[in-house]
Amino acid sequence: MKKQELISFLEEFAPKQYAEHWDNVGFLLGKKEEELSKVYVCLDVQRRSVEEAIAHSCNFILSHHPFIFQGMKAVTGDNEQGRLLLSLAEHKISVFSMHTNFDSVKEGMGDLICSKLSWKKEGVLQEVAPSSEGMSQGIGFYTRVDKAFSCEELAAYVKEKAKLPYIEYFDSGKPIQKIAVCPGSGKSFIKDVIALGADAYITGDLGHHDAVDALGEGLSLLNAGHYGLERFFVPYMGEQIRRHFPKIDCVEEKEVFLGKIL
Repeated sequence: MKKQELISFLEEFAPKQYAEHWDNVGFLLGKKEEELSKVYVCLDVQRRSVEEAIAHSCNFILSHHPFIFQGMKAVTGDNEQGRLLLSLAEHKISVFSMHTNFDSVKEGMGDLICSKLSWKKEGVLQEVAPSSEGMSQGIGFYTRVDKAFSCEELAAYVKEKAKLPYIEYFDSGKPIQKIAVCPGSGKSFIKDVIALGADAYITGDLGHHDAVDALGEGLSLLNAGHYGLERFFVPYMGEQIRRHFPKIDCVEEKEVFLGKIL
């Protein structure tokens, strides 16, 4: 099987046109005509990922976050990204990234996390395109639960359902029924979430000033961390690849939360 066959499947699963204009997704490194031996699925292409891909004889890496994101003027061994690129090229390992296009499509990140939390998606935070069933496609989602949560109860629920080692929450004091979610870094949507009339917003990379602004508007915030919810990309896409290409071996990156809690 050629790498092109897997690339075509991934491009159909999450079309590139659904990515944000600032994003850099798709086939980022390698030769499409090469034979595909084994796939390594990860969130980020970092030193550990590349070393494990080499150790497992993988010649294709599928990542969520783009490995090549900002412009590069040189590829040398003088910096970590250059060293990793040279190592990938030396071992003929291709790289394909699905980021905001995966976040936006049907059966992508939003549907995946909604299912993990046992909720039903009612709509999205930023629409990309309507699907054939009429439900909007886009980044994030919102839902309404039957029984109201307190902020502490919601934090405990999300922590347990998503198997998080920790979760930070900022409590507005209001009962919570309408909930907005954006896996990864979604603080840019806080004003949209407030306009939506949500009682709570679950995302990552939140800071003190985000909390101050949100609480002032009566919005509770839950900080699940950037990695906390997005990490489900790895087993999910590993399963998708095995289902569609049963003869291809697929190695999933082991979960590692980089931050430590004392």
